[in-house]
Amino acid sequence: LARFVYRDQRIRDYFDLQIWVCVSTKFNEVRLTLEILEHVCEDKQEYENISNFNVLQEILMRNIRNKRFLLVLDDMWEDKDRNGWTKLLAPLKSNQVNGCMVLATTRSTSVAKMIGTMDEVRLSGLDEKEFWLFFKGCAFGNENYEGDPSLQSIGKHIAKTLK
Repeated sequence: LARFVYRDQRIRDYFDLQIWVCVSTKFNEVRLTLEILEHVCEDKQEYENISNFNVLQEILMRNIRNKRFLLVLDDMWEDKDRNGWTKLLAPLKSNQVNGCMVLATTRSTSVAKMIGTMDEVRLSGLDEKEFWLFFKGCAFGNENYEGDPSLQSIGKHIAKTLK
């Protein structure tokens, strides 16, 4: 869903900068700032040999100033370092342009609560029967596949786990 929103032409037209960062399980504010800079800086030499977090944050602030941005923080897991998140997002919050947006995706309710400034949107999996048809279409090339029973059995276990 987040990818769909990110790629929508209306989003592209509205925001000056679009930034997609995969956060994953290892929260590292320097790494994340560098990844954000990859999207906002025209010249990589401006930041590539810098490891000081504060300097990187200043470069980020300079490059987003007066620009409307969408930042997607994808696959967030860290919910223990609220201070780290606050420091990471500080230059983004100091931007004076109205309409900037941060969208976070997570499977963890505690992460959503930690970063939430608005209500979370919960997505549940597809109905088991519907997902099985979808899975067969992807795995076997046909949602009506009725071939090898052992493959179907394995597929049903995988589909049930994936939801």
